[in-house]
Amino acid sequence: MKKYICIIFCLLISNVIFSQKVPEEILLKRLDSIVINKQRITFLKEAKIKKLKDLLLFTTNKEQQYHIYAKIFDQYRAFCMDSSEVYAQKKMALAIILGKKDFIEDATMNIAEVYGTEGMYKEALDKLNSLNKNEIVGYLRSYYFHLYRTIYGLMSDYSVTPSDRAKYDFLKNTYRDYLLSNVSKGTYIYALIESDALIEENQTVAAQKLLYSWLNKVKNDDDAIRTLAYTLAMAYKKEGNKNEEKYYLILSAISDLRQASKEYASLMDLSKLLYEEGDLDRAYNYLKCSMEDATYCNARLRTIEVAQIFPIVEHAYQKKLAKKEHQRSMAMIGISLLTIILAIALFFLYNQRNKLSNARKELLDLNTALEKFNNQLKETNSSLLEANYIRDGCINRYIGLCSLYIEKMKEYKHTLVKVGMTEGSGALFNSLKSNAFIEKELKEFYIHFDQTFLELFPNFVEDFNNLLVNDARIYPKTKGQLNTELRIFALIRLGMTDSTKIAEFLRYSVTTIYNYRVKVRNSAMNDRNKLEDEVMKLGSLEYK
Repeated sequence: MKKYICIIFCLLISNVIFSQKVPEEILLKRLDSIVINKQRITFLKEAKIKKLKDLLLFTTNKEQQYHIYAKIFDQYRAFCMDSSEVYAQKKMALAIILGKKDFIEDATMNIAEVYGTEGMYKEALDKLNSLNKNEIVGYLRSYYFHLYRTIYGLMSDYSVTPSDRAKYDFLKNTYRDYLLSNVSKGTYIYALIESDALIEENQTVAAQKLLYSWLNKVKNDDDAIRTLAYTLAMAYKKEGNKNEEKYYLILSAISDLRQASKEYASLMDLSKLLYEEGDLDRAYNYLKCSMEDATYCNARLRTIEVAQIFPIVEHAYQKKLAKKEHQRSMAMIGISLLTIILAIALFFLYNQRNKLSNARKELLDLNTALEKFNNQLKETNSSLLEANYIRDGCINRYIGLCSLYIEKMKEYKHTLVKVGMTEGSGALFNSLKSNAFIEKELKEFYIHFDQTFLELFPNFVEDFNNLLVNDARIYPKTKGQLNTELRIFALIRLGMTDSTKIAEFLRYSVTTIYNYRVKVRNSAMNDRNKLEDEVMKLGSLEYK
């Protein structure tokens, strides 16, 4: 993702390169980033070519196929010479089938261009000489003269003898004049050719002025920028201004790499200047990039050019690395000595540390024991407070009930005496047999129990239901009273956990009490096995 962002950033920021002069170091960092991410740019270029090739699968029209071949050739130009030759030959084969003169001429010049780039000058000139200059279609004439001018220019650059150089320079200049006469004035191509002539005539200031005027007009055209900036760099090179030469070589190299060009001179020339300035890291990286691209493109002349200087730069770079390695070794020796001294110091500190550590451990153990004791004391105090609170409440209620039941027993006695005296022994016996009095008193007892419990734990019903799932929550029919399930867990809260005792208290069977407890536990919101433990905490100081 970072690589994609970096590429997009470099593409977007190109709009402001020429609106104001960006500092050289910023441009170099931008170039560094593009060199690092050039594989991604190459991938995008290959994907674009693949889309064009896919179009051929759906095209049967020969003329349309020819135009697609032409687009593919344009993409491979300065990208992969072997592939560009393949598609130039395919253009030629289709042009012959179609019998179109301008198609044949265009394909022939494409093949000549590939030969010239590969250093096959004789073969390139043979292809161009096979065409009749006077019969070439108008829109191809500038391309025709451009190829002659380029090939003779290359032959001049690589000439061994002064006489050969002079001969090829004459032919180069002749075809440049032809080219100027076939290119429309007021175009950047015309300005480029004219500035090339001005530079050769040492009129560098005029050439620079002409190039600057166009450089600000083609901000979004990388193909135009690369040639204009490179020509401007050559103008500054002619007058010996290395700073400006380097600046425009950087711009040209950025445009070259950004459009995935593999056949270029800008980055190689820039690396030479950086080598002379002592920036060996960049010089080495840029030359390495140039070598990789020239090899990928199979541009033999560029490969030879890079190979001539690469060993020199690489030797200097390796020498620099060796110096850094020596410095690193010396630093490691110094660090090792310091480490030994530090180890000795640490040995003496270690004993003191052990003594301090033992003292701290003893203090920590003492603090831990004290904290544990304090927690136990808090729990005991909490339990005592709670027990006192429950005890006081229960005692007050118990005394009241005892007094009440004594009075009731007295009234019940008078009632039985009255029944015996007025209705006889039979009625007396029937009254003694009846459970109505006990049921009534038991009901009142549970009401007293509920009231007492809810006075001690006023939020018990709400807190207890918070422990259950929503659908299983239990609410009493009468406010201020409990139902059977709530009474069971109220007794548990008071510490009566034995089902037998609970059954005796509530006058139910042990099985019934057990079933109630299981049913409520199954409705627990959390762990059912811990429900009764959580009930024991309801209303406690800890819970509050």
